[in-house]
Amino acid sequence: MTVMVKLNVSMLKDIIDDIDFCFKLAKEESVIILPGVMVGLKNWVWMTYAAEPSLLEEALERVKTFCHSHCY
Repeated sequence: MTVMVKLNVSMLKDIIDDIDFCFKLAKEESVIILPGVMVGLKNWVWMTYAAEPSLLEEALERVKTFCHSHCY
């Protein structure tokens, strides 16, 4: 399964674009997603998953934590 999510980087401090978002998310929360710029969509992220629901919930919780820690 895949999902594309639009980022509003103006709401995130110290995040300049989708590449920066993905790099910092991987470094801080150990969650790997792809920047949308790889498929021509700047400031989108591409999430692909095939995991048990409990693992998916944990990963999404980490993304949420990351976003909260980088919000203005």
